[in-house]
Amino acid sequence: MPKAERRETLVGILALLVIVTVFVFTALGNRVKERNQTTGPQYVAAFNRADGLHEGADVRLAGVKIGVVGNVDLDERFRAVMMLDLNQNIPLPDDTAALIETDGVFGGKYVELQPGGSMDMLKPGARIGYTQDSVILEDLIVKIVEQAKAATKKPVAESQTSPQ
Repeated sequence: MPKAERRETLVGILALLVIVTVFVFTALGNRVKERNQTTGPQYVAAFNRADGLHEGADVRLAGVKIGVVGNVDLDERFRAVMMLDLNQNIPLPDDTAALIETDGVFGGKYVELQPGGSMDMLKPGARIGYTQDSVILEDLIVKIVEQAKAATKKPVAESQTSPQ
């Protein structure tokens, strides 16, 4: 094998090794969970539909990230039960609501906490009683189309009346 071919082969192998190394470190870096960085309390919230929400998604209060979604599991009633791991010790009223929101039209999902007005506070590990499920964009479009069709139809009684 000529010297030029050996050099090209060696450069090709080194380039392949660099690409594989970058890919492996990128994949491993994306798998690091932010849950390990939480230092505040944990709360539990159950949703009937949690489409698009996953472990590691943001938990926000007034639009500010205060934690992440921890463990996601199903309960005996087939609801999505999520552990909300907060990284700040923020006292939440016991009538706080947890809503699944979308970051923009096609953005990712996150949990928005909306504190209530109660003077009693949730204890760490408590279940948030008020939840609002994920809104599915396709379901909204179907409802809008159905309402538009219903609005454009003329009532049958008006079109069949004839003067006597």
